Amino acid sequence: MHVVVNEKLISTRVKLASAAHVAALAVFAVGLFVSWSNPEPTTEQIVSAYAAIAVGLVLYQVGQFFLRRFGPRSRADGVLARTLKGLDRRYTLLAFPSTKLPDYILVGPAGVQVIVARPHDGTITCRANQWRRDPGTGLKRFSALFGGTPFGDPSADASKGIARVRQRLDQGGIPESQQPPVEGIIVFTSPAAKLRIDGCSYPVTSLKGLRSNVRGGKGARERVLDERSAERVVQALTG
Repeated sequence: MHVVVNEKLISTRVKLASAAHVAALAVFAVGLFVSWSNPEPTTEQIVSAYAAIAVGLVLYQVGQFFLRRFGPRSRADGVLARTLKGLDRRYTLLAFPSTKLPDYILVGPAGVQVIVARPHDGTITCRANQWRRDPGTGLKRFSALFGGTPFGDPSADASKGIARVRQRLDQGGIPESQQPPVEGIIVFTSPAAKLRIDGCSYPVTSLKGLRSNVRGGKGARERVLDERSAERVVQALTG
């Protein structure tokens, strides 16, 4: 299996995250200085201090957003590549191909699969596309509420990802009538995730079941892409 990682995009976004955090600290420092250096601050100074704190919080959240997506502790391309390592050369895993595309895309003989990766643990339920996560009690619940990657709606992310892939293929010279199947798959990378799935629009799996889902379970998926066609799809998605 080929693995194509957009290291340039990742490096740029991590640098932006670091810059946003440094700027946030600087703004916080200005706000604290204004507050502490004036025992009896004027209304303007109070407003300036609170404004600095607000700007600092925004900058901090911007940095966190980029780190949660591109930071080395948050990225899933490494674990996905190891899990799918046994796939042959007809498969290509794209990681962060573009800011306008899903983070992880697998191109293979059966077409294109948008991989929506989630690092969350605990009991995760999907019933009729309604998602719910119970992280547990104590410290785990506190961490889930005040930190970590937002859970969001994996089904909606898969739908958006599929639409973006189809749009990019069309822009890359592959009209919809000639496009291969584009599907979605949701994978939870934490071994502590307990999945309860009933009526989800997309396959949902742990890492252990990812290869089976990619290959179509017990039955092989229909081959619609030869190597040349698959290469054309990869070029359209990375060009």
